[in-house]
Amino acid sequence: MAMRIERVDAQQFDRLFSRGCSHLFNSVAFTELNRDKCDGLHYLTFGDTRLRLGLILGERGVRLLSPFSAPFGGFCYTNSRQLIEVIDEAVGLLAQYSREAGKKVELFLPPDIYAPGLMPKFNSSLLRNGKLMYADVNYHYPLGGINDADWEEVVAGRMNSKSRMKFRKALQTPFNIEVLDRNCERDIERVYGVIASNRTHKGYPLRMSLDDVKRTAPVAQAEFIVMSLEGEDVAAALVYRVSPGIMQVVYWGDAPGWEHLHPMHRFAPEVMRICHGLGAETLDIGPSSEEGVPSPGLCFFKESIGCIPSLKPRFEVG
Repeated sequence: MAMRIERVDAQQFDRLFSRGCSHLFNSVAFTELNRDKCDGLHYLTFGDTRLRLGLILGERGVRLLSPFSAPFGGFCYTNSRQLIEVIDEAVGLLAQYSREAGKKVELFLPPDIYAPGLMPKFNSSLLRNGKLMYADVNYHYPLGGINDADWEEVVAGRMNSKSRMKFRKALQTPFNIEVLDRNCERDIERVYGVIASNRTHKGYPLRMSLDDVKRTAPVAQAEFIVMSLEGEDVAAALVYRVSPGIMQVVYWGDAPGWEHLHPMHRFAPEVMRICHGLGAETLDIGPSSEEGVPSPGLCFFKESIGCIPSLKPRFEVG
């Protein structure tokens, strides 16, 4: 039986594809939370004798985007053992859907860590049947061995010599580390304030407003982590639970004026330790490039503390 593509409503899609089938950013709850950031939503299913794949597209002008307001999107799937010919057929149907709608489809896929046995197949199919627009450099950190007993030695062993020296020096400063309450507006504002000052100081974009962060926190089961010294906040992080076993750093950074104490060389390992304690096996640190152009400084820092690079590709279909 030939595969068919069908447009369904949000409730039906939610019944067919639970969050565990893919990742947070492909969930109906996250999508509906952000639906005002696009002109319309397309919930699509792909199936033959059985349901195979799903896709959520946000309509914005002449484009259909996955994601339309998230770090990545891509296909949902009923299991991670999809055959490559099934994926090829689905991509072909998506191209046809794009042409009939008169709009280009853009898919920003997650890095391979989210489905190591499946993401290379999606990449292969989209490289052959679509167009690669660019690929961002993304970093992750394996959390195996990061436990409370010997975490300092484990993380130090993965650092380069200069970062290890800064980490050892930062350990001598009596920083205080706290996991705050995601249900407390004051705690959210506290973390957001540090992140906002960091972004302003370094000239980096801050795409989420404070209201965005507050609304998303319960859906993403967000964690708000802060490091302070003598009552002053020095560094902060916003972390999401993105998929089973993977947490993602959405934002982290230090407040201006503390650089001499090397706060991020202490704070980053603390975030890793905390996330491991919360059950994560991998910490997605996020991209270090913008529209495919790497930031050498960000890449160097993440690699210097032991993070591993991979690619997060963006494709055009139709």
